[in-house]
Amino acid sequence: MLYDYPNRLGNTLTVEVPEDLVTEASLPVGEPLQWVPNGNGSIALVSTQSPEHIHIRQGLADLTAGKGVSHERVSEWLDSWGTGNELPTPE
Repeated sequence: MLYDYPNRLGNTLTVEVPEDLVTEASLPVGEPLQWVPNGNGSIALVSTQSPEHIHIRQGLADLTAGKGVSHERVSEWLDSWGTGNELPTPE
């Protein structure tokens, strides 16, 4: 299979992915896609309109707006798991 070499302009990298691969991956043809790290040293191509991305963007917007839970509160909550005095989920 032959792939086009990527084009780079500033901080944007454009890669032409064959339509059959986009279709096989159930990604929307013609819509923006994004490469994201998947945690094992490789990257995955995903739709920027996927439920996961929408959820992540909402979470980032919440953090920017000051809505968040401190690391300390989350750690206390996790440390209480399995004890006789489990704490409620921090909000």
